[in-house]
Amino acid sequence: MSRILEPCRPYCIVYIDDIIIFSKTFEEHLVHLQNVTSLLEQNNLQLSPDKCDICKQEIDYLGHRITHEGITPLPDKIKAILNLREPKTLAQANHFIGAVSWYRKFIPKFAVVAAPIHGVTNLTKSNRHKFKWKREQSLSFREIKKLLTEEPLFLNFPDDSQPLILTTDFSKQGISGVLQQEIDGQIRNLYYHSQMLTKHQKNYDIVAG
Repeated sequence: MSRILEPCRPYCIVYIDDIIIFSKTFEEHLVHLQNVTSLLEQNNLQLSPDKCDICKQEIDYLGHRITHEGITPLPDKIKAILNLREPKTLAQANHFIGAVSWYRKFIPKFAVVAAPIHGVTNLTKSNRHKFKWKREQSLSFREIKKLLTEEPLFLNFPDDSQPLILTTDFSKQGISGVLQQEIDGQIRNLYYHSQMLTKHQKNYDIVAG
């Protein structure tokens, strides 16, 4: 599917058999829609009318709600994470960190906050018996849940007419950054990124990092 719709990539996203077409105007959307359906027809692919939503200004997609302003997690997905009990097994810890990592782009310095949990979940099969959930993992678990209730959890779409602001942070633990824009005196968050440092990267000078 992705290969077939490659010519439409500037305004079309494909995930397995799900297709999203996005446009700035209604007229433009009709053209994009025609282009996509024509390519599908040329390749003998059919759409199910019952599963098609046309000309929507708001959609739910892969655990997110997408509007003309930006993107936010679906409330029921966040509620499900908040309802998870503190892990007692490796499988439970992996489930929690996997679920919350899906929304890491909404959380400042997520990698650093989640580092204690990642430290006990990145175990090979032969070392799974070494799993131990201690106080530092418990504190990380609670802090992540706290962030899910306190942070806006909303990312704006960029305004192409305005400059971008990139703020970064580098420490011996990890690196993080946020992409923003200031519009009408208000700061809008576009994306949060963070990652832990490898053993070799921890030896870098902070200026070099």
